[in-house]
Amino acid sequence: MKALAFAGVAILALLAAVVVFAPASLVDSRLNAMTDGQVRLAATEGTVWRGRGTVVMGDGVPRIPLAWQLDPWSLARGEALITLGAPADGVGPPRGRVTLAVGKANVERLEFTMPAAAIAARLPVPGLQAGGVVEVNAEDLAIAGTVERGKLHLEWRGARLAAEGQSTMDLGTVAATLAARGGALAGPLTARGGTIRIDGEMAVAPGGVRLAARLVPEPTATAADRAVLAQLGTPAADGSVSINVARNLRR
Repeated sequence: MKALAFAGVAILALLAAVVVFAPASLVDSRLNAMTDGQVRLAATEGTVWRGRGTVVMGDGVPRIPLAWQLDPWSLARGEALITLGAPADGVGPPRGRVTLAVGKANVERLEFTMPAAAIAARLPVPGLQAGGVVEVNAEDLAIAGTVERGKLHLEWRGARLAAEGQSTMDLGTVAATLAARGGALAGPLTARGGTIRIDGEMAVAPGGVRLAARLVPEPTATAADRAVLAQLGTPAADGSVSINVARNLRR
């Protein structure tokens, strides 16, 4: 039951991992090595200077269309300036500017959207179903082993989760606004507009994700919603449950 409750957090965490890892290289072998085989670049077309392909996570889901243009003059400075955003098929293909150097990645800006269902298919929760769309926005993000600076905003609209044999949990809009802190991206995580309210803190680093949150049933919560919360821990007097989770994103 805990897997279901953490699935929403994992969906946002995996999207954050895309921001942290996927822009670090447009060469398949490098992506594969940097992410322990979790991210690949498939179905490439064009040249290294201007081309397109598909970012594939794990066993093939999600698949994010990607198109890029490499500034050849940036190579003279010992870096690679990549512009993302040529037309591509799919939901909200990435757009933005990324600069890569040895051991470093800088994201001037990056934005894309994708169905939450595509991420849910990647999670090891039998029968997990997710609804809604996740929007990712990053700016001024600098990574050199750890996160040095930057901001990341994740917004999951129409957030819904269900697992085999369980009722659907309506989370409304789940949002995380993270900024560089202690080598990670950290900040508040909230959920509003659904039957379960969430208030917490989330931290994402190249190695994993940490979460401490309080889940509170709204007046519209059903008996099934409250039953799911009770399976996560001992409810407080107001029916809320507190959780504290740390997960390795590379496994």
